Amino acid sequence: MKRHLVFSLMFVALWLVSSPPNARAFVVNRDVVERPRHWTLANFDSRVSTNVVNPATHAIRYFFASDAYSTTNQAAELNALRAAFSQWQAIPGTILKFEDAGLIAPVNDVNNQDDRNTIYFKKGGTSYLVNGELDDIRGLLAYTYVSTFDDNTIAEADTVINGVDFTWFTDFSTVQSAGFFIEANMLHEVGHFIGLEHSPVGGATMFVRGLPGINTQAGLSRDEISAALSLYPQAATPATLGTLQGRVTINGAGVFGAVVTLEDMQGNIAAGTVTRPSGNYELPALPPENYFARVTPLDPESGSSLAFAVRGSDISPDFSTVQTNFLPATNQPVTLRAGAFTALNFAVTGGSPRFRITWMRPPTDLADLRAAVHAPTTINLGQSNFFVGVYSLDLPASGARFAITGDGLTLGAPQFLPQAISGMNLISIPIDVARNATPGLRSFVVQQGTNVAYANGFLEILPAFPDFNFDGLDDRFQRKSFPLFTAPQAGPKADPDGDGFTNEREFLAGSDPTDAASFLFRIVKANLTAQGAFLNFETAPGKKYQILRRDDFNSATWQPAGSPISATNGISQFLDAAVSNSMRFYRVLALP
Repeated sequence: MKRHLVFSLMFVALWLVSSPPNARAFVVNRDVVERPRHWTLANFDSRVSTNVVNPATHAIRYFFASDAYSTTNQAAELNALRAAFSQWQAIPGTILKFEDAGLIAPVNDVNNQDDRNTIYFKKGGTSYLVNGELDDIRGLLAYTYVSTFDDNTIAEADTVINGVDFTWFTDFSTVQSAGFFIEANMLHEVGHFIGLEHSPVGGATMFVRGLPGINTQAGLSRDEISAALSLYPQAATPATLGTLQGRVTINGAGVFGAVVTLEDMQGNIAAGTVTRPSGNYELPALPPENYFARVTPLDPESGSSLAFAVRGSDISPDFSTVQTNFLPATNQPVTLRAGAFTALNFAVTGGSPRFRITWMRPPTDLADLRAAVHAPTTINLGQSNFFVGVYSLDLPASGARFAITGDGLTLGAPQFLPQAISGMNLISIPIDVARNATPGLRSFVVQQGTNVAYANGFLEILPAFPDFNFDGLDDRFQRKSFPLFTAPQAGPKADPDGDGFTNEREFLAGSDPTDAASFLFRIVKANLTAQGAFLNFETAPGKKYQILRRDDFNSATWQPAGSPISATNGISQFLDAAVSNSMRFYRVLALP
């Protein structure tokens, strides 16, 4: 069958402080008869090369150019790319699989007909050939080229990452960076690999723009999780999830490109999509629970970035002619049920919105700082005495209500700063985030009388710890201990150093999961008896341990207490008969 070439791109966000250069519950690429762009994975598709999809495992195979981005950090850069694929595969309930097919020699051009999924950094100039035709990645973070058969089944995908205009880094612990995080960028591009367009939800990984440093595109949002569950479900998955569907109309006629978002009871965006030319929408593969649904317009196709947050062309070129001249429809309650379709139609009112939200003021503890970003922002649990805000050319200069959706927030009175930056009005608000607030994607809301504007999912409340691979273990521990934090040996039940303690237990104990001689195993109980100090501590059967003691925690040296102990089960015991009523400290050393 004939193969067709499409591409997806990613822009870099603008930041008015530093001004770098420009770059269904989710949005699926669909053809003229509404077939979604997707891989055939449940059964091997014989039209697809075995070099592209492994016929035995049904895994999508990928090849990395061996030169990566730099000459000094190549191993970490390649692992960052691998980690992105692994995170999509880790979504529970899907059949998505990816396979590292190996490294290839450095490449310059794209051949989307060579039956090889290739990912590489473009260096030495921004222009290159795509199937023999000249293209250029200047000013863009990345392009993903996808070729499809006539029925919109994916035959091959290739990604070019811009290693000329931008700098890239791999360290997740980096606090601030003018460069871009390779893993997050590739996570976005894998979404295009599997058939997605850009999302209208600000904090989604598939949003069109991202800031330098560690941004909201790091880690998959609920929007992408629903996408994977919808396009690539395991056989039993659909029966456990619900679907919202309906139509958005003006005077009975369908509205093309209306944004439909679903918000949970904690005020977090669960999913977002845009309506098709008919006005129909579908939000599938969502947990069965209570939600609020609303409809908002995309922004007009303005040449000035000050005038928009999300346009139709930011979703994909197919949405460049969407209808934007209607008023938002505020929240409607809806309940989704497992294995069921729930219908909810919206009739919106035509007319130009009185104002829109187009830029964000990132959270800061500096009340007078007027930073502005053209992208979503983040805030941590427990942060207090911060300020956050929104901008646009037409926001009210007084007398409006400014709110942020969801629980766990204490908001002060709004502050209005007309003409704050580049002619844009700023509405700012003091914010405290409770430590028990529900993490997720919150929305900004400005209301004045009957006029209202939303920035859906543009503030992410970060979780207490990152778990991008859905395994329940703090990614920071895994990243510190393993070159590839998503590798099987980094999993919570793995024991890579063979000391009898899983990574999960070593995390709790604070020990090194790659060092069998690490000593920070938990003492689970200590009692002072008439016979002395009686200790219970974690051990692995067949291993030897030495109890160490000292009487002064800061200045005394650790000394052996008794002889080494050979463990016979998961908890061992030790009696220090020499102890008195004075203070004494103990720790456990695992012996080789």
